[in-house]
Amino acid sequence: MVDVMALVRLAGGIMFTPLSDDVLMMGYAALRIREGMHPVLIWLAAWPVFFIAFAWFYLLARFFREIPLVKRLMKSKFLEQAESILERRGLWAIGLSFFLPGVRHPIHYVAGLLGYPLSRYLAMTFVAAGLYTGLWTFLIVRIGQTVTWSELGMWLSEHPSMVLLIIAALLTIIISGVVHAKRRNRLKKEEEFVTE
Repeated sequence: MVDVMALVRLAGGIMFTPLSDDVLMMGYAALRIREGMHPVLIWLAAWPVFFIAFAWFYLLARFFREIPLVKRLMKSKFLEQAESILERRGLWAIGLSFFLPGVRHPIHYVAGLLGYPLSRYLAMTFVAAGLYTGLWTFLIVRIGQTVTWSELGMWLSEHPSMVLLIIAALLTIIISGVVHAKRRNRLKKEEEFVTE
């Protein structure tokens, strides 16, 4: 079973301690493996924790953006340029930040402070958190023990709802990405039409 308090401690560690997220994830995965938890369940439990913790950074900065004093400070030309850069390259910066220690948290704060669109932020953070936690879980499993395909198949046959959950999550991500891309292209065409 999933140890809820361990997940709460993991989230608290990410949000409130100066410890590296990599160390926290490695420790969480190693302890759960030692307890006999299946690697897929470790990954599926850690994924939403990282997603929520990083959304916390964004939302906290977004809250501070609404404070009148901060709003006045945000009117500088430099910040307008930063918003423009974030608009063009922000999606990749947010996704890659999970794999770059030292800039992982600041990029999420900056995205919130500069008002990066919430839907795009959440979509990329969801995908990147899944890749990040999956990669660390895989690495810890490979270091500590080998999980065979037959063990994974047996676990999935015992928990078929997990397969449906994973497929549903992937379909949601793909569909929302396509819808967002079409919407962005439509808005860009409308802006070009208005400026002509």
